[in-house]
Amino acid sequence: MKNNFTELGVAPPLLKAIEKMGFETPTEVQQKGIPHIFSKKDLIVRSKTGSGKTAVFGIPLLQMIDGKRPGPRALILAPTRELAVQVDRDLKKMGRFLPHKTTAVYGQHSMHAEIQALEKGPSIVTGTPGRVYDHILRRKLITKDIDYLVLDEADRMLDMGFIDQIKKIIQKLPKNRVTLLFSATIPSEIKKICTQYMKNPHTIEIQSSTKTVETVEQVYYRVSKKEKRTQLDRLLKSEKPRSCVIFCNTRHTVDRVQRFLSEKGFSSRALHGNIPQKKRMKTIDLFKQGRSPLLVATDVASRGIHVDNLSLVINYDVPQEKDGYVHRIGRTARSGNGGRAVTFVTGNDIMTLYEIEEHIGTMIPEKEFPEVLSSN
Repeated sequence: MKNNFTELGVAPPLLKAIEKMGFETPTEVQQKGIPHIFSKKDLIVRSKTGSGKTAVFGIPLLQMIDGKRPGPRALILAPTRELAVQVDRDLKKMGRFLPHKTTAVYGQHSMHAEIQALEKGPSIVTGTPGRVYDHILRRKLITKDIDYLVLDEADRMLDMGFIDQIKKIIQKLPKNRVTLLFSATIPSEIKKICTQYMKNPHTIEIQSSTKTVETVEQVYYRVSKKEKRTQLDRLLKSEKPRSCVIFCNTRHTVDRVQRFLSEKGFSSRALHGNIPQKKRMKTIDLFKQGRSPLLVATDVASRGIHVDNLSLVINYDVPQEKDGYVHRIGRTARSGNGGRAVTFVTGNDIMTLYEIEEHIGTMIPEKEFPEVLSSN
């Protein structure tokens, strides 16, 4: 295995940029994936969030594409606005010493501003499927010279109902291209995409789900539905986390929990799909900067959050999908760091919890709620 980015064949301008970003040793997925993409062959990467996959495709694309030639050479599809913005930000940082222009396109964003950005001839466009397809139909996103297609978090795009739009976009792209697919899981619909639209893809599988689980201290507390908020208040007062994401299954619950925490004097923010895009991005930035330490979020809205030292994840609601649990707790064990995850379990949730334990291959211990010492 290559133990530094120079050995992977990364060019000096990119080495300088990623060093400034704090990259030191390539992660497993970077070690395996970057050289393969340099060979310009189709690739499937099965890897959980937090494994450093943006650099896997970002570094080779920035190095191989001629940034002086106008017009898109690479298209990256992402499931959420937040993730599209995050990927574009990372590309800009990695490509800061190269002549590349990059841009992100996504719903609830100014169409006029996006068209202006596309007219400047960015070499890499990142976007959500709906908005990308809209620009293609308007003939503002020219696809004839696209050499690389990246499907990022493909299983999440499937969950969100984007599969038909993805197929329509692919049909507008040159057949002679390199396709790179990244997904935590490979359900049957994703397999069909791979079979239908990829050319003899090589598969890299990073067994990170159990590793992520092993590096996270996990516990669950039994709680009645009506006690949840009270016990959340007690837990936060006991734990005093420097940064914490509290996951709820619905937007309504996010708003209710966030209001409750504000009433209790906690500095907290809500994050879900009904919140305007500008406000969501500001919320994520405040959270990353540590200025708003508690974030109450739905799964989909949280996809653009990448915080290396997140100290605590609380599953206020047990996630409806088993992989959702791994995604959530993986946010507190990024880049090899340890972390802590707490789950509130009602009587109705017990069977789901058992299914999650079976899925991750480990038992989650039950604990009693901590006592909170009086401040008087």
